[in-house]
Amino acid sequence: MNRRCNGLSAVDALFTSVRWPKARQPRRAEVLAILEAVCPWSEMEALIRPHYSADNQATGRPGYSLAMMCRCRVLQLFYSLSDDGTEAAILDSHATARFVGTDPWQPRPPSASKVRAFRRLLSDRGLEPEFTLSFELAFIGAGLQFRVGEIREPVFRANQKRIT
Repeated sequence: MNRRCNGLSAVDALFTSVRWPKARQPRRAEVLAILEAVCPWSEMEALIRPHYSADNQATGRPGYSLAMMCRCRVLQLFYSLSDDGTEAAILDSHATARFVGTDPWQPRPPSASKVRAFRRLLSDRGLEPEFTLSFELAFIGAGLQFRVGEIREPVFRANQKRIT
């Protein structure tokens, strides 16, 4: 028996009448959306542009965009991540991959060595204090509080018995 109700089958009509709750965004995605809105991206990129040319090379493998590398550094500062931790966070979380400007299923995001090279470029050229200050002032200007914290990962140890 195939009953139709306003162009829908009876089963479809039943399921469309049920209102499913909207999926909630993960907390990390909410925090990164705030970070996206608060940071002065154009100022940060203008500060670093004269010193970063990896994305404008005429030959060789194309480098990562300046915007992507700035976002990696902000992510690193915000979550107090190491270079390897930054790469792992981008690979592990869809929200951080979207924030940085890459898709986790496309070609790889910046590796830990690229993040390290960018961080060293900032520190060698004396741009790190100004970059960090603009990041922190953006939070204060938005009325937000920025405190350095630590997220600890659980440590799992197997119960091993020694046989002697």
